[in-house]
Amino acid sequence: MSARTFLLIAATLGLSTGLLAQDDPVMGTWKINVAKTKLAPGQSAEALTRTHEPIPNGIKITRPLVDANGRPTRGTWTILFDGKDHPVHGDPLLDTLALKRLDRYTMEAVAKKDGKVHNTMRWDVSRDGKTLTWTSKRVLPPERAGTTVRVYDKQ
Repeated sequence: MSARTFLLIAATLGLSTGLLAQDDPVMGTWKINVAKTKLAPGQSAEALTRTHEPIPNGIKITRPLVDANGRPTRGTWTILFDGKDHPVHGDPLLDTLALKRLDRYTMEAVAKKDGKVHNTMRWDVSRDGKTLTWTSKRVLPPERAGTTVRVYDKQ
């Protein structure tokens, strides 16, 4: 194979990979729709915008957080869709997050703190790609246990 042919194939693959990432309904910037969100006890519907960026076989998530001292901060995590625990830094409630991609529109997650399940989550993107419904069933801490359904609109 000539160098020119190799470069042409590599460029085509790179372009198609980029287009597939843009076409992924989970990826993009999502802003919470407070009117459609249902919160568990002790939670607030703060202005929350999260960004999902594709990585090979995974996702880079960036979202606002509040640190252990109550100061606003941002969390950024790179998580593979392998169902294994990956470290989460900057969130005082979580140590690890495990993600599984069920299909193009659906992901499931398990968040842990000190090796114990903190909450389970399911992310469902509408077929038109405009709405992300994030359902969280929290068990720890007990005073914040309950189900939260956050609805996000694609920006």
